[in-house]
Amino acid sequence: MGEVHVESGGDGPAVLFLHGSGASGAVWRPVLDELRGRRTPFRWLVADLPGHGRSAHRQDYSPEGYADAVAKALPAGSPLTVIGHSLGGLVGMTLADGTRGLAVASLTVIAMKVAWTEEELSRRAALAAKAPRIFGDEEQARELFGRVSGVRGPAFTDEDRAGGIVRSDGGYRLSADPGITRAAPAGGPELAARISRVTCPVELACGDQDPGIDPADLAEVLGHPVTVLPGAGHDVHIERPDLVADLVERALSR
Repeated sequence: MGEVHVESGGDGPAVLFLHGSGASGAVWRPVLDELRGRRTPFRWLVADLPGHGRSAHRQDYSPEGYADAVAKALPAGSPLTVIGHSLGGLVGMTLADGTRGLAVASLTVIAMKVAWTEEELSRRAALAAKAPRIFGDEEQARELFGRVSGVRGPAFTDEDRAGGIVRSDGGYRLSADPGITRAAPAGGPELAARISRVTCPVELACGDQDPGIDPADLAEVLGHPVTVLPGAGHDVHIERPDLVADLVERALSR
């Protein structure tokens, strides 16, 4: 595995897509397919965040740790439009603070939690301490990754699902590092401070059926209006790729 696995293609203004916790860059396939179907001119860059997918594990899973690793893996050049889902939105905010030599033209943050219950925090800590499950059958491991990440169904390929597993101890397991949930997630004051350092235009969005996100809370903490996407839960990029493609096109027009 490389430090940060990045895939790219297309031609036009560069768009960096950053996925959420426990997933991989494969989650963006439906959005990329939608944009290609529209003949939207853009160059896409899709990263597997450190500790996820085909990227290497590391000790530092702070927002700075993620952002430093991703920034080093990106090609130098034209300004980036950054689209981040959940954890990817937090990493995008950190990349857009002007301290890593990246020219970020626009940032779209989708479905990022700004408040956590004690039960959710306890569940995160338990996941970090849990040993990875080893499967004798590769397809079983792929199926688990599909359930965890949303990479399942006809929109995705076996290769997409295989990107979230590795060989281990004579079998197969998820490639994600359990340690990604060891640190407590960023809370409201920290998120407010981070968004205040972003130097480019920002759009916030979330699905109207996302059980973990209140658009009013998101707007209050981050200080920007929230675009509420109808008929979508947390994985809006998979459930309603057309609406996320709209967000990407709007970001590119800024």
